[in-house]
Amino acid sequence: MAFFNHYLLIFVLFILSVESADPSAQLCNDNSNSTTSEITKNINSLLPKLIQATSQFGYSATSFGHGQTQVFGLAQCRGDVSAEDCSACIQEAAKEIRTFCPNKADARIWYEYCILRYNTENFIGKLDTGFGVFYWNVENVTDPKTFNDGLGSLMYKINAFAGVSGSKGLAKGETKLSPFSTLYALVQCTRDLPELECRQCLAIAVGNFPTFCENKKGCRVIYSSCYVRYELYPFFFPLDKQTALESSSMKNYSWVVTKP
Repeated sequence: MAFFNHYLLIFVLFILSVESADPSAQLCNDNSNSTTSEITKNINSLLPKLIQATSQFGYSATSFGHGQTQVFGLAQCRGDVSAEDCSACIQEAAKEIRTFCPNKADARIWYEYCILRYNTENFIGKLDTGFGVFYWNVENVTDPKTFNDGLGSLMYKINAFAGVSGSKGLAKGETKLSPFSTLYALVQCTRDLPELECRQCLAIAVGNFPTFCENKKGCRVIYSSCYVRYELYPFFFPLDKQTALESSSMKNYSWVVTKP
């Protein structure tokens, strides 16, 4: 219990719903500088650039301003979502991040479909696993050995694809555990990361499975540089709308946050 409490309350976490505005997590880094009027102006100019480019290309990493007030930003949609859902997610993220973090120069927000962050320090192209958010299904699998063997093989396979050229940082797959059970998994790195750093981020994320998600039916690991998720039901596209809504439910999940 002491371990759990030590890591809580870094983020304000909300229940995730695909069609609601609730993010998976957000961070207003208390260790960062507070914004000045010039930094605020640069943030307000940066966000429309991120929205426009990300809505069109699914990803953007850019900056606005000069010198000590320059602000660096990154926005990215999950690689399997539609352009319409991507645009809606990024627009919502850009609005909500200013609400959650009105006076911080280092702010980050994560949704199921997209992420957005900015900072006065240049983080682009750098691996960042300092802050982590871990969700796990409270229910255990009934056959841990078969499940973990299948999970290990599936993660090894898709992690190898996520960092290669043309993947846009995304890899997903599924494997049959039994005639009646299928395991689904998805991983994604931010597209500014080189292949080596992408694989390193995913390895760190998966390396936390035994600590937070051992023998659990579902798990999500969220870092600033990568995202990993597995479930015993389909959750990545193509999905019908009802299945997409059901796959976003966090009703049976617990969570914890870690910090550097």
